[in-house]
Amino acid sequence: MLFTTKKFTYLSIFILLCSNYFSSAQTGIWKELKPTNPPSPRLAFGMAEIAEDKVIIFGGDDGTNLLDDTWIYDYQTNSWDKVNTNIHPSKRFGHRLSKIIKNKVLLFGGWNPPMLLNDTWIFDLDSLSWTELKLNNIPTVRRNFGFAQLKENKILLFGGDALGYVNDTWIFNLEDSSWTLINSDYYSIPSPCEGVLMSQIDTGKVILYGGWRFILLDETWLYDDNLNSWFQIIPKNNSIPIVNSSMARITNNEVVYCGGDSRDSKGSGNYDELWLFNLIDSSWRIIQTSIKPDGRFSHNIVNFGNNRILLFGGYNNTEYRWHNDSWLFTYQPNDKKDEEILTSKDYSKSYIITDNIKLKIKFNGLGKFDYQFFDIFGNIISKKENVIVENSYLDVDVSSLLNGLYFFITHQNNIVEVSKVLISR
Repeated sequence: MLFTTKKFTYLSIFILLCSNYFSSAQTGIWKELKPTNPPSPRLAFGMAEIAEDKVIIFGGDDGTNLLDDTWIYDYQTNSWDKVNTNIHPSKRFGHRLSKIIKNKVLLFGGWNPPMLLNDTWIFDLDSLSWTELKLNNIPTVRRNFGFAQLKENKILLFGGDALGYVNDTWIFNLEDSSWTLINSDYYSIPSPCEGVLMSQIDTGKVILYGGWRFILLDETWLYDDNLNSWFQIIPKNNSIPIVNSSMARITNNEVVYCGGDSRDSKGSGNYDELWLFNLIDSSWRIIQTSIKPDGRFSHNIVNFGNNRILLFGGYNNTEYRWHNDSWLFTYQPNDKKDEEILTSKDYSKSYIITDNIKLKIKFNGLGKFDYQFFDIFGNIISKKENVIVENSYLDVDVSSLLNGLYFFITHQNNIVEVSKVLISR
């Protein structure tokens, strides 16, 4: 029988590695950009990425006035520029803005007390102009709803405060400039709430987290456009309940959120941590950084490409500080890719498979060995005994395996090696 003499040892190694993986903290670097000509401090504004290395914001609340200004940040020049247009959305806050195609963003809803809004606007970067879309069959008036790009030409909208908490799901399609209500069983969709965090995590897939419905919420949901359905995810590791934060995609199958209103015992909403959700293993992990922005809520972050996010604005209600700072975060995953093979001196390796159907295992010596291949739940996927290694490498067929985390354990000459295998095609 395979691995009979030290079965307990191999099982312990497997459990320990799983534990370390789930509890390991990811890392990254925050850098304050200090751009020229920044917009005025504000909260609850709309913000979205637009074109390469550019971000657009609109509106918000500066503590004294509601705003209706449009600004574009350019990373190449590290500067903000105000866009002056005669036609533009009215003053508001609590609205949402999202990229819909490379050079266009969609704006919807918001609040200009006492009026809740449900108008739909498109901003075109090429012409630097706003256009209102006069549509029928549109979502009701609302603020503080979930809003995220689903795929090119499509935006997903969920819930919000519509004179009461709601949990309806809508999709805007740019191809025919239409809103469509997605009919779902009331009990198979997220709870009615406002202030949820939403972001695309993969093409046609959006993650939803948190929100407020008389209490803070901490549910994690996935919307799949191909199935037109919501699916609740029970994470292996949980984040904290949060509202009025902001979420953005950071890599394929991973999103992050930063800060937010945690409604702590002191009544402070100034949460300052950064959390990452990984769809492959359904886990939340905190990201450790040595320098970070101070706590805030009603700010925004957006995907900035190359494992980066951009943060702007928000409010710190402990120090009564209205922000107009700009920060760039660069994510540094623990597992780094180097021609698919990473080795270490402690006989532990990591492999990342993004497109190949073969896993190329590297060995420190030649001869015979035994191996077992486990999924993340400890189930044996495959095993072999007395496999002969003749050129320091072994090709293992992984074409039938789904995306996810696996463990490859080998026994050769009384040496055990445990390898993490992440398949993310």
